[in-house]
Amino acid sequence: MKKLTTSLVLLLLTLCFLLCGCENHGATMISAGNGDVEISVNVFQLYLSRAKGRLHAAGDAVNDPAYWATYTELEGEETRKEYYTNEVLETLRYIAAALLLYEELELTLSDEVEASIDEWIEDLIDEVGEGSETKLNSVLQAYGANVTVLRDAWIMDAKVQRLKDYLYGENGSLLSSSVKEEFYQKTFYRGYQMLYANYYFDYIKDAEGNVAYFEDLVGEGGSVIGVRYAYDRKNGVGTSETDKYGHQVYRIKNEDGTLGAIAYNTTEGRTELETDEKGEPKVKYYTDEQMKKRYEELQHIAEECKGDADLFLAAMEKYSDNPEFNAKYAPNGMYFPEGVYVTDTVFYTFSVELAKLEIGEMAILNSDTGYYLIMRVDLDEGAWSKPANNRWFQMLEDLTIEYMLQQRLQDYLTQVTVDESLRDSVDITMVAANNYY
Repeated sequence: MKKLTTSLVLLLLTLCFLLCGCENHGATMISAGNGDVEISVNVFQLYLSRAKGRLHAAGDAVNDPAYWATYTELEGEETRKEYYTNEVLETLRYIAAALLLYEELELTLSDEVEASIDEWIEDLIDEVGEGSETKLNSVLQAYGANVTVLRDAWIMDAKVQRLKDYLYGENGSLLSSSVKEEFYQKTFYRGYQMLYANYYFDYIKDAEGNVAYFEDLVGEGGSVIGVRYAYDRKNGVGTSETDKYGHQVYRIKNEDGTLGAIAYNTTEGRTELETDEKGEPKVKYYTDEQMKKRYEELQHIAEECKGDADLFLAAMEKYSDNPEFNAKYAPNGMYFPEGVYVTDTVFYTFSVELAKLEIGEMAILNSDTGYYLIMRVDLDEGAWSKPANNRWFQMLEDLTIEYMLQQRLQDYLTQVTVDESLRDSVDITMVAANNYY
């Protein structure tokens, strides 16, 4: 068995120490009012582990010490460790303020809600702890918690949700369209994108090196029985040649009367990609020299389109290598809320870089798949209500509620205090990534 490192031993001792006393609720780190609200340092650790779990699920290298030591902004004074630790602390400060309002409004949780939490914990004891609360506690210790702390956190979360439902209705049912529009206009930004890929798919060519066009061969009853070349039989000239399918070849008649290239029906025919032995399209890559030229072309497009969203839309339609993305996912552009972490890697990059731009400004981004050209554009009124934009506004109600609640809690925040010595005793690097508890 490998020996525990000194740092790990100290970490486990710290977690054990912080769980001692206060009947296993943990030492109080955040308090509000006259002791009406108390949040333990161990609940803080549990929340830190949840935040770390979300980062891990997004693909961040949360187990690499270098990741946490990195500064994320040019003018920033915080490392990732400091930033995310402070972010979780601020979240709990707002929760403490929310619980004060909860008490002031004399709200309560239903017996069903508390029973469901207790039942869930009992299931954890049976399944994860194999019937032993002590064994489950040993699992939760990696997150700075035990069964009591876990229940405290879930009860606290349930109370905050009860407060939100009371103030704003379940699922934001009391939020008017005008409130949603105001929040959207205040906090969202919008952008367009196009891709100049570093790869391409080659089309099947005929024996003369020209891209071939195909059409279905239809049999009796209208059923498709095969495929053949799609010739322009109206404008082309039939020859004595036959193709590989056994059909007459049509060619373009040159001005001097000679026959030229094969005459394809490019209007009704279709091109087909070269495929490998598995039937998958063959991927080919541009050379470094070709990509340098493509970058210069993209720079030219950016210069031409700067400040003109309509011109950029036309360029996207004409030149982009991922038109299907815009057609399927972003027919009206991409929409991102300020300050919200986007888990998808590409979308995260888009959201961060678009936020740096002013309306009409553009930027070229380098990626594993090529160069993206993005433009920040004006928000369009009521975008959140359009079905075509649904994927971008799935959290609109939740974000609106969070924003409104934060504004309402400003006065209550003055009643929240933090034990700085306890706060300084832990950070996000000291807990494991938690995606379940």
